Amino acid sequence: MLLRLTLLLSAASTGLLANSFTFADFSSPANLSLIGDASLSSNLLRLTPALENKNGAAWYNSLVNVQDGFTSDFTFRITERGGYKPDWEEGVENDGADGFAFVVQAQGVNELGLYASGIGYYNILNSLAVEFDTWANKPSYCEPNGNHVAIQSLGTLMNRPEHCAGTEFDGTFTNPNLAITTVPQELSNGDAYNARIVYTPGLLQVFLTDMSAPILAANVDLASLLNLQDGQNAYIGFTSSTGGAWENHDIISWSYTEVPEPSTLVLIGAGLIAGGMIRRRRRA
Repeated sequence: MLLRLTLLLSAASTGLLANSFTFADFSSPANLSLIGDASLSSNLLRLTPALENKNGAAWYNSLVNVQDGFTSDFTFRITERGGYKPDWEEGVENDGADGFAFVVQAQGVNELGLYASGIGYYNILNSLAVEFDTWANKPSYCEPNGNHVAIQSLGTLMNRPEHCAGTEFDGTFTNPNLAITTVPQELSNGDAYNARIVYTPGLLQVFLTDMSAPILAANVDLASLLNLQDGQNAYIGFTSSTGGAWENHDIISWSYTEVPEPSTLVLIGAGLIAGGMIRRRRRA
């Protein structure tokens, strides 16, 4: 009975930890696909350097099960902003651009979108992006300012960073914005910020600094929004870009935890019950 219980709990813990990972730092490129200008620098994941017209992406190079839910925590820092300053917002003195995004996509590990206002995810098919945007593209992108967070997706179509519907050279497009908010923290001030993305089927939440209350939420069902591989799997990672203004976009640490499958939870519960029964029999 003890042997059976040990095997049962071992199988349960293996299922629980499947598709979970942690990068306490980025001293090694193992399990990462670095695209474009993304690199590892001083144990940091540098998505784009503080140079003009750069873009990069970093993908965890194995598919993960996103359908049943997940939590992804990361710490980021944006530094050395410079370049062109916006002249269409009175009182705005900050330069630096353009921001970065946490992206879920089911295409592959070589994906990279457009630079500058594209934040590296513009034109990635079959994707959802949570963007941390540090540049105000006005008026065409319908952005509130140069310091906001938004959730963007056009389902299986090419993703876009605009926050309203419009017409461009590739035709009319619908509104890709699922949710948007201005944040009180100045994202590009050189401070390290903790962020968390929590997905449960039907709801995507974004946390920044305060993990007790989301700053942004959207009603999202990834299984129906995207064409997931095998109906449940996708690639996750980050994209970023610079344009006529620039800054370093660094990820300091990153972890991902998949919500356990219901069968795994049942298995763990059964193991705990069996363990309790054994202890009671021994006392008797």
